[in-house]
Amino acid sequence: MATKEKILESALKLFNEKNTQAATTNHIAASAGISPGNLHYHYANREEIIRKLYKLMREEFSALSDTYPSSITELAKLHEKIFKIEWKYRFFYRELLFLLSKDDDLRKIYQKEILKEKEQAKRIIQALKNYGVLKIPYDNIIDYLSDMILLIDQFWSSYMQLTDQFSLNKGIETGIQRIEETLRPFLSKEALKELAKFER
Repeated sequence: MATKEKILESALKLFNEKNTQAATTNHIAASAGISPGNLHYHYANREEIIRKLYKLMREEFSALSDTYPSSITELAKLHEKIFKIEWKYRFFYRELLFLLSKDDDLRKIYQKEILKEKEQAKRIIQALKNYGVLKIPYDNIIDYLSDMILLIDQFWSSYMQLTDQFSLNKGIETGIQRIEETLRPFLSKEALKELAKFER
């Protein structure tokens, strides 16, 4: 494994186990089995490491960006993948507001990406409407549903962690439940029947 990758792997592990402030660059270097000077040769500071990890997370999300579910089951599978990625980088969501307040460059990148996510969520809702999964009487409901789903996607794992309820499987299961309940009033009869078959 290349040194840069080893640094990122060690940083991610420490950030997830503790927090970004408790894991200094010296701690990261020690965990990676390298000198602090070697770490700083590759990354100027902890903020640069965090930005790189965020970029890697976004790349994993991008692999899902062309996914347009045609059923409530496929939607659940998509969100299972999303929650697993968020769990892998869970430190970021747990410390989101703090990290953005500390790093203006990261804040600008995040704000740009969250707008892209909002548009992607709207396209998914529209696709579900086109497939007959959702019955949406007014266009503004697409905005409402995309906002609600985005809020769950972004903050559910943090909420579960902060209330000491979180485990990977429980977080995924309950997160998907909240999304399904948000959509329930707008599901078609066929989609409701499908949902009833695998309701938890």
